Amino acid sequence: MNRSPALDRTGLLLLVGLCLWPGPADSQEVRRRWLAEPILNATLTDREGDLFGDPWRLIGDPGGGFLIAEAATIHAFRADGTKRWTAGRSGQGPGEFSVIEDVEVAPDGRVLALDREQPRVTVFDGATGELVATVLLRREVARARLLLPARDVLARIEVSLPGGEGTTWWTVSEQGRIVDERRGATSCAHNLTCTAKTTGDGRWGGVQAYRWSSQMVFHDADGSARVVEGVDSIPFPQVASYSLDPKAMGLEGIKSLRATRVDPKAPEVVRSVATDGDRAIVLMMTGGDEDRLRILDFYRVSDGTYLGSRRLPESVGAIALLSDGRLATLRTVLFPEVKIWELPQ
Repeated sequence: MNRSPALDRTGLLLLVGLCLWPGPADSQEVRRRWLAEPILNATLTDREGDLFGDPWRLIGDPGGGFLIAEAATIHAFRADGTKRWTAGRSGQGPGEFSVIEDVEVAPDGRVLALDREQPRVTVFDGATGELVATVLLRREVARARLLLPARDVLARIEVSLPGGEGTTWWTVSEQGRIVDERRGATSCAHNLTCTAKTTGDGRWGGVQAYRWSSQMVFHDADGSARVVEGVDSIPFPQVASYSLDPKAMGLEGIKSLRATRVDPKAPEVVRSVATDGDRAIVLMMTGGDEDRLRILDFYRVSDGTYLGSRRLPESVGAIALLSDGRLATLRTVLFPEVKIWELPQ
């Protein structure tokens, strides 16, 4: 199943973003400050289909290496591409998923996986991949969207509640009890436009970046949040409702049908967000063009200040930061491929 829906060792936040590709006379080209391009270290290609499978998510592992997520399976790898373990499968039982919605690594190294259709978090041992726990969420959840690891609790989870606009963040205990509840920090009025990517390891917090806006939310370890605007200002788009013809869709017995969608002219902004811990975060953005999927924008974690940009030599679909400071990218053309890059100072 295909999913479309994520350095400086001094404590700077690194956000990698792909925004609208600037033309030669575009003021955004002037605003961007170009840093040295990444240097390729290694290429790992799954030619047999038994290494990465059908991947949609790439996650850095603070213990070293990276994780790959498929629809219902998680694979853990060392940085050289050797596999450490595989966990998860399709189903309704413990350690099984309808569809994996989000995956993160907790401060203690455990791997947390959020199910799209079953309101629960599945916990795996980060060293072995063995099932540790299944934590059920309250049944009134319309959809559990995102995970952020947190200290002394299971995680912070962004949820949609029935009849509500926008989203809510729950801080959830190891037993599934809600110990804190806060509204989302942004002003997006519709759940469609609140669609986001987020990541963090729980030691300092995390970063949330929106699919349809250049706004980013920096989450602190204590649960507080602040909103930062990206180098290219792209507001949340409008949504539109329109009628569909049930007969044309082969739906008998239905007289009318309406759908709501994001303005089709709105540029898709976020493609992937990643972190290697408390040192840096990477965000990759796009304006919808394949050639735009290779601009990396850097920001400082303390205040969101833009620090500069890098260009990859090719477009990619997802990124992660490894614990040694290198960048990992995921790309699928003929075969799924993970590349490891040095980020020169």
